[in-house]
Amino acid sequence: MERKRRLAVIDTKFPWMLSGFRYWENFYIAKERPDTVFFAVEPHTDPFPSKVYSIEKLEDIIKSHGITDIYCVFLNLTLSLLGENVSPKGSVAGSNSSWSIKEIINKYNLELHTTLYPGGGLDPNTPKEFIEVTGEKCKTIFTNINEVSNVLSESVYIPGIINTQFYKLEKKPEKLPLQIVFCANRAIRKDFPTLAQAFNMLDENFHLHIVGNWGEELNTLKNDNYTFHGTLNPLQLRQLYKNCNIFVSCSTQDTFAWDGFPTTAAAEAIATGCILVSTNSRNDERILEAGEDYFEIDEANPDMLVQTLNMIRHEFPLIQEKGYKTAIKMKTLLDAQENVRKKLNIIL
Repeated sequence: MERKRRLAVIDTKFPWMLSGFRYWENFYIAKERPDTVFFAVEPHTDPFPSKVYSIEKLEDIIKSHGITDIYCVFLNLTLSLLGENVSPKGSVAGSNSSWSIKEIINKYNLELHTTLYPGGGLDPNTPKEFIEVTGEKCKTIFTNINEVSNVLSESVYIPGIINTQFYKLEKKPEKLPLQIVFCANRAIRKDFPTLAQAFNMLDENFHLHIVGNWGEELNTLKNDNYTFHGTLNPLQLRQLYKNCNIFVSCSTQDTFAWDGFPTTAAAEAIATGCILVSTNSRNDERILEAGEDYFEIDEANPDMLVQTLNMIRHEFPLIQEKGYKTAIKMKTLLDAQENVRKKLNIIL
C-alpha cells in the first residue's frame, strides 16, 4: 500500500519577509497544503500562518507526522542538506556541511525536491558537477535558467514567483516629475555606478527613489532630486511602488551571481504597473519581450539609460499604458499561488 504523502519545507532564515519570493512561496504552500510542516536553519520571527520549527526537530517530526517529501530552494541549501556541498573543486558558496540531513533522508526514504533559481550558490563559475549531483539526488528540480536546464533536461521550467495579490496593479500618478525606483541589495552586479552616472545627467523632470543598503554610494550622486529609503519591508515597498512610474534595473553578473530576468524586485514593481527599463544580460525572452513589454538598455551604458528615460518623459502619460499592459501579463505568468499549485501537483 502506497504511503500517504506529506511535505516538509526547509529554509535557512525563516519566516523572513525580506527573503522575497521564498516567503511568498512558503506562504502559499501553507495555504494550499495546510498539513505541510516548516523548518528553518535559523528560525526568524516575522508573521507566518504556520508554526516554523528549528531543523533540530526534523527527525522527531518526520516520525510523528509521517513526512515523506522535503522541499527547499537554492543550490547551496540543497547540496548542504544532501551532504554534497564540497568536492575536490571546492565548496558551494553559502553552503554549510553542518546542515546535512543525509542520514535522515536515507533512513526514512525521503524524496527531496528543489528549485534552482539564480543566486543561492549558483553563480557563473559554479562547476556543472554540482548541478549534476543535484539532478541525481533530487526527485524534482524546478528552474527558470539555462545553466540548470541545459545540464538537467528533466528539470521543470517554472518562472519566478511574486505575490500578485499583494503587489496589485494600481493607477499611477500622471504628473511630473516622473518617479523612478531602483531597488536592490548592494552588489557589484547591480551596477549602481551606471545608475548614478545616468541620473546625474537628468533634469528636474525626474525623481529617483533608492531602496537598499546603498548609503556608501550616495556621494556619487550630484543630482539632488532623489530620496534614499534604505531597506524597506514589503508593506513599505508596495506603498512606494504605488507612487512610482518607472523601475530601473542595471543588473549584469559578478563572481557571486548572475541575476535572473526580470529580477524579483523588478517583477513586483511591474505587477503594480511600473514601466520597466532594464538590462537583459541573459537575453531571456521567455517572459518579457523587449520593446513590447519593457525598454531594454545595454549594460554599463548610462547614455542609453538617459535617452530611454527622456523618451518615456516625452511620451508620458500615454506610455504609462505599456506598464499597465505588462502588469496584466506578469499576473498571468508569475502569480505565486498558481505557480505553487503547479509545483505541489508535481511534487505530491
